[in-house]
Amino acid sequence: MTSASTRLTSLWDDAKAQAMTEPEKLLYRSNLLGSDKRVTNYGGGNTSAKVMEDDPLTGEKAEVLWVKGSGGDVGSIKMDGFATLYMDKLRALKGKYRGVEFEDEMVGYLPHCTFNLNPRAASIDTPLHAYVPKKHVDHMHPDAIIAIAAARDSKALTQEIFGNDIGWLPW
Repeated sequence: MTSASTRLTSLWDDAKAQAMTEPEKLLYRSNLLGSDKRVTNYGGGNTSAKVMEDDPLTGEKAEVLWVKGSGGDVGSIKMDGFATLYMDKLRALKGKYRGVEFEDEMVGYLPHCTFNLNPRAASIDTPLHAYVPKKHVDHMHPDAIIAIAAARDSKALTQEIFGNDIGWLPW
């Protein structure tokens, strides 16, 4: 069996996505990723997109992070399941960060970044999605990878299985 034949088949349909807005494409992508439990477990993973939106206060364009809200499931999420946050305010939070031992206090700042009075609570992974310098960020939680991450010597096991193709970060 070649590695190409072991890969998952993409279910993305360019023709279907062509008529969608960026947030609708995020929803479509999220539902596709979450529909296959080989990709992520139920409730696992987060998806996001950085989108230019009209600011309801100024009428000016503002960069907005759309990110799966806290507690949602990417396979069944609907549009109201995404938190929306101003990217400029999220970037300003970098100056508030006092180190790993104070990470939990950062969650309390996220509501101050809310765009358009969206009541959906932002995921704890929101800063990851905000600070990765890509327009679209998807991170999934497949059971197979969770098993490796939860192993006694997960760093060495990750290196043994994936070599330099995947990085390992302590949590």
